[in-house]
Amino acid sequence: MDLKEQYEKLLKYCYMKMKDRNLAEDIVQETFLRFWQSKSYRDTGKEMAYLYTIARNLCMDEYRKPKTEEPEQWEEIPDTVSVGPEERIEQIVLEEALDRLPEELREIVMLRYTNEMQVVDIAGIMGISRFAVHRKIKEGLSRLRELLKEE
Repeated sequence: MDLKEQYEKLLKYCYMKMKDRNLAEDIVQETFLRFWQSKSYRDTGKEMAYLYTIARNLCMDEYRKPKTEEPEQWEEIPDTVSVGPEERIEQIVLEEALDRLPEELREIVMLRYTNEMQVVDIAGIMGISRFAVHRKIKEGLSRLRELLKEE
């Protein structure tokens, strides 16, 4: 498992959920700490599903905390590849369309296409069957197409 690549993918995932870069970084660091402290689970061969399950639970815990201050303005998580202005506009339009999807569909589509996770791993993280993941991916992509046609 390439830790740097997984760190970046987990950071994108947590940022998508939290919309706060600093908080997403904290959650990812805590995720890896908890992952390395739990030696028993690593030997099962499902490290990725376990990492995302930890991250997802930490994000949900953070939502449950009482809010004391306004969140910072959304920061963009820079990709390793720089893009031109036209590509950036397309990226912004896609991000806005993704934000309009229901939380569960957005999460599943992001895990599948942004983080390139296998359907079986997504099913484990979300606690649903592989068939439900396939159905939700299809629904999410269909809704994205509709939203992008509106743009």
